[in-house]
Amino acid sequence: MIGALPEHLTVGDTDYPIRSDYRNVLDVFESFQDPELAQEEKCIVAIYMIFEDFSCADDVFKAAENGFDVNEAIEKIKWFISAGEHQEKENLPTYDWKKDEQMIFSAINDKAKCADVREEEYLHWWTFIGYFNEISRNSMLAFIMGIRNKLNKGKKLEKYEKEFLAKNGELVKLTPPKTKEELEQEAENKALLEEVLG
Repeated sequence: MIGALPEHLTVGDTDYPIRSDYRNVLDVFESFQDPELAQEEKCIVAIYMIFEDFSCADDVFKAAENGFDVNEAIEKIKWFISAGEHQEKENLPTYDWKKDEQMIFSAINDKAKCADVREEEYLHWWTFIGYFNEISRNSMLAFIMGIRNKLNKGKKLEKYEKEFLAKNGELVKLTPPKTKEELEQEAENKALLEEVLG
């Protein structure tokens, strides 16, 4: 039905109620940034975070043993997260939900015409992402995303953009999450340093 906000996802022949609040989707994004989790584990986490029938990995494994199609469930989650649209994956991102959190919510609050959507008890993900997609071109987030996009594509920055980048490099720069191996190496280096300085 046109205009309806999905509250269920169909896997096989069964409709499953979902946790459709935007916070659940942001939690899924955060889990996908966790270097401690393998790709398969991230998918299991996404299922039990989105599908109301599951509260942990064991619930998903038991359901899979009884015929629940995990791969189809992941495809349905992707459809839900993309708000029903087929989206081409960008080679390099222009925003980061965690790093840009304050700018994102400031821009969304402006579109939602409310003090802070984070204070709302419930906001459907599709409504939230609709606000996000309509963020004003005059917002700080849009300006920074524009710089990142030019940098990603190797395009020349305007003088005012170069000046902003020189003064606010840490604000503009996106750092990919560290891998499990990098975190382990850091821990080893720290332990060695503490032993030497001991």
